[in-house]
Amino acid sequence: MLADILIMMIFGFPAAILSLLLSVIGVLTQKFWLVLIAAVIFIPFSYYLSGSPSLAGLPILLPAFQVGAAVALREKNKLWAWLLLVPAFFAVLWVGSRVLLYT
Repeated sequence: MLADILIMMIFGFPAAILSLLLSVIGVLTQKFWLVLIAAVIFIPFSYYLSGSPSLAGLPILLPAFQVGAAVALREKNKLWAWLLLVPAFFAVLWVGSRVLLYT
């Protein structure tokens, strides 16, 4: 029971939402290390998504976009940091819509 909850917290929406929240806070406060931590937290969620046959393993690249956002933030380029975070936001929104609209 506890192991199931722990697995859900690591691989599920709570980790993905925490990752996105840390990314947003990192970009707003211009702390690139927060975005790097968010990328590490996002790895299990993207690994889980990469197992979907229709996505062909592409979601495993999502943390790389977050790392790119951290690099852009370190170079003081907030626009690129925001743009590189967009795929992670779309992935979470896509999965959320699939879960909520599944009938």
